Amino acid sequence: MTEPVPRDSRPVRAGRGAGLDSPRVLRVLAVVFTVAAAGALALVVLDLVIARPAAGDVFITALNALAAFLLWRRVLEQSRA
Repeated sequence: MTEPVPRDSRPVRAGRGAGLDSPRVLRVLAVVFTVAAAGALALVVLDLVIARPAAGDVFITALNALAAFLLWRRVLEQSRA
C-alpha cells in the first residue's frame, strides 16, 4: 500500500470571510476605492466651480479615501509578510 501524502501543518481557513484575505481581492478593492475617492474629489472641485454646497461630496470623498488608505495599508502588510 502507498502512504498518504503528508499535509502541511497550517490550519485550513474556511467560511465566508476567507476571500477577503486574498491579496488580489484586497488590491482590487483598494483600486476601486481609490478611483471612487478621485471621482468624488472631482465632484468637490466641480461643486466649488459652480458655487454649489460641497459638504456631501466632501464627506463621501473622505469616506472613500479612508477606505482606500486602510485597504492599501493592508495590501502592503500582506506583501511584506
